[in-house]
Amino acid sequence: MSKWHEPSDNCLICRGRQEVVVGIRERGPYERMHDYTRVLFCAACDVGELRAFSYDDFVVFGEEDDVMVWSAVLASEDVGRLRSGFACTSPLNHECQCAQHVRAYDTSLSATKTLLPEYGPARHSPDGRTTVTVEVVDGLAEFR
Repeated sequence: MSKWHEPSDNCLICRGRQEVVVGIRERGPYERMHDYTRVLFCAACDVGELRAFSYDDFVVFGEEDDVMVWSAVLASEDVGRLRSGFACTSPLNHECQCAQHVRAYDTSLSATKTLLPEYGPARHSPDGRTTVTVEVVDGLAEFR
């Protein structure tokens, strides 16, 4: 992966480094492909984020961007609910296939997220992003 396609977990508001709260799923990083879904939290801004990142160097020119980032805001209360209600002892293990990680992945796919532009000032802006919440259902945390 080139330096132009390095993923960033920086906050979209202050651009500071965010804490990874939950590593939901990840493939790679490989030279020509890297995907991940994770929950991030910026203590300085007191805001969380559900972020899905995709780098795919195999796309046909013009078909889609090779780097795409989807983002949704999580209120700090939802991040707290996720921390206390995440029913896995290894929340950062994105390779875990426990019921909690599977539920988090499945519900993160259906949660409405905003596709951020690849270039320009709107890339690092929270403006217009959707908001998701966290609920604990049948003992498992999920995104809504």
